Amino acid sequence: MTQALFERLKAELPRQVKLELGPEALNQLEAPLKLVLVPGQDTFTAPDGRAISSEALAQEPPPEPRPKPPYTRLAGYTLHIWAKDYATVEGILSDCVAALRRICGSALEIFPSGWDEDETGQAAALPADKRRYQLRFRVFLEVGAAEPGVYVRLERALLDQTEVLP
Repeated sequence: MTQALFERLKAELPRQVKLELGPEALNQLEAPLKLVLVPGQDTFTAPDGRAISSEALAQEPPPEPRPKPPYTRLAGYTLHIWAKDYATVEGILSDCVAALRRICGSALEIFPSGWDEDETGQAAALPADKRRYQLRFRVFLEVGAAEPGVYVRLERALLDQTEVLP
């Protein structure tokens, strides 16, 4: 799921944007414009109508309608955006939000985000050329068996038998 989101986001953003995946890329600030997608905390809830399948996220439509999954995963992410100035960051920020909306549709939820905040919400004291914007969001994902329930399987078996009987 994370890799699919990363690949889709990379394809949606302008080519000059350097996008990396994982927290290990956070300490490498060599690029004048760089984005780093870092997976965060997940939550699991009852099924939610906004959830999308991993196949849909990877642009591979499911072959047939799938039954409702037993859980929804609310996959948390932070997209870190670095640039030499505020205007550049804010320009690419709009592109990022639009791309995420195109990719995830209504399965996207954006949280309060901002400049240079650490995990405790405190502003970090970084030099102007190393300041970053942290866009926090989560994606609602289907979790669980894609197989039909027992009732649906029994119903299909009965229908198959009635076609054979006179």
